[in-house]
Amino acid sequence: MSSKRKHISFPAFFLMWAEMQGWDVPDFHLEVCNWLEHRGRRSVLRVFRGAAKSTIFALYQAWKLRENPATRFIDRGSEDDTAIKLSSDTKNVLMKHPLCAGMTKGKLGVEKFNIVGNPDARNASVTAYGILSNATGSRADEICNDDTEVPKNIKTPDARATLRQRLGEETHIIVPGGKILYIGTPHTHDSIYDEKIKDGYEELTIALFRHNTRHEGDGKKKAFAFNFEVASPDDFYVMVGREVLDAGAYELKRGTVILKEAPLEGAVVDLYRGNVWPKRFTREEIAFRRRECKTQNEWDSQYFLKARPIHEIRLNPEHLVIYDTEINIRQANGEVAMSLEDRAIVNCRACWDCSLGKEDSDDSAFAVMFADNAGHLFWHVLDVLTGDVYNQVSQIRERVVEYQIPGITIKTSGIGGFLPAILRKEFKEHGVQCGITEEVEKARKSDRILSAYETPLSGRFLHAHRGILESGLFEQMRDWQPIKADQPDDLLDAGAGCILNLPVRIGRIVKEADLLPRREWRPGQEVHEVQVEL
Repeated sequence: MSSKRKHISFPAFFLMWAEMQGWDVPDFHLEVCNWLEHRGRRSVLRVFRGAAKSTIFALYQAWKLRENPATRFIDRGSEDDTAIKLSSDTKNVLMKHPLCAGMTKGKLGVEKFNIVGNPDARNASVTAYGILSNATGSRADEICNDDTEVPKNIKTPDARATLRQRLGEETHIIVPGGKILYIGTPHTHDSIYDEKIKDGYEELTIALFRHNTRHEGDGKKKAFAFNFEVASPDDFYVMVGREVLDAGAYELKRGTVILKEAPLEGAVVDLYRGNVWPKRFTREEIAFRRRECKTQNEWDSQYFLKARPIHEIRLNPEHLVIYDTEINIRQANGEVAMSLEDRAIVNCRACWDCSLGKEDSDDSAFAVMFADNAGHLFWHVLDVLTGDVYNQVSQIRERVVEYQIPGITIKTSGIGGFLPAILRKEFKEHGVQCGITEEVEKARKSDRILSAYETPLSGRFLHAHRGILESGLFEQMRDWQPIKADQPDDLLDAGAGCILNLPVRIGRIVKEADLLPRREWRPGQEVHEVQVEL
């Protein structure tokens, strides 16, 4: 700290500026100020949209430079322009705050500028970089990542990987003992903010409301309980879907709200209390913003800091029914029977959405799905095949024998046109009897995927074995958008091929032997048991 300037806390510095600007200062602003002043080396600040968090941090930078003119900041945003907004705000405070008089000299730039007292000739007091700009040679005492995660740079897993790679450079830019801060709201299910918090970053998270209870309508229920006290009806909000209900649309009774009309089945019913900024976010403003949010995910992510993709999830992986049980296979008298726990398996189908399996190419995906008498589907196998074509057909032949698969659908676009003949030769050489159906895709892929998944998912009768979860299926389901071209969807397409071509009854043995040790043999009465050596 400069010997010429008396120490002042950041909240006091902030309040002095707020008074000059005529601002209304809610309590949570001072909570943010206090946290910024005393936070540790690694931290995450998540506050709802429109809460002035970037403005507060710009003031923090000016205050910190007043306390220690040798401090060097790097401001990073999703693009150069957004990063410059933060540095420009800081410059404005330095030039106009009465406690910062004499800290600037001459005309200051916007991409970077120095204050009086910075001893570093190479690195400016404040420098602004977009996340994709080269900051390799820079050094800083504090780095602020302000809204570096935005819809534009998190659309695909590859885009999110690029973002993380760029952010990872900061480890080598920050000086020993320096601080790294992330500020923003999540825009995807695997948000960088959640990732950093799990990695040990300290956090301050402030949602628009302090209390929330969520229900789902069933078309009949009108009464919904909540787990917080309501001090004033003016601070109680009932939202059904995208609408904020007027007080006349419900009755409030001892921890329960009773609606005059039952919400539709599947409608989200949210009960809120504790608006943290009621003077700015009035009931009318909240109703406007809730209606303007196109999806529930957008509302949850931007105002309640929940890691959700902003787009509507058409294929919600949370609707999959996860199971751990293995398929039991019995062979007897030339026939095969399968069961999954107490369910008799009656149908099976496999689908191969093929590619050369090379790096940076489409996935060569092989899926196997079973069905029981009740119509429940069990996605049991999802392999991403690698190697040349002959290695891939060998892997498929092993799966066919392992699960006694009677039929495979091969998508014959691209290299798929050559594969049925190669796979038939592989089966013939090893004595495997398995039908091969060649499928020429005529419908749009997005239409085909939607028609395959939407009903099984919404009806909760598409089951998935826990073993396939690490394949990348969840990520593809969350990220997939019907209107988007050139997106990762090979795993989805392979599963869709199984669903759309499933009705193949199990009965005939594909090939004796090669059943794995985990299979259970349970011969029935007066049935000859076939012993298989492994």
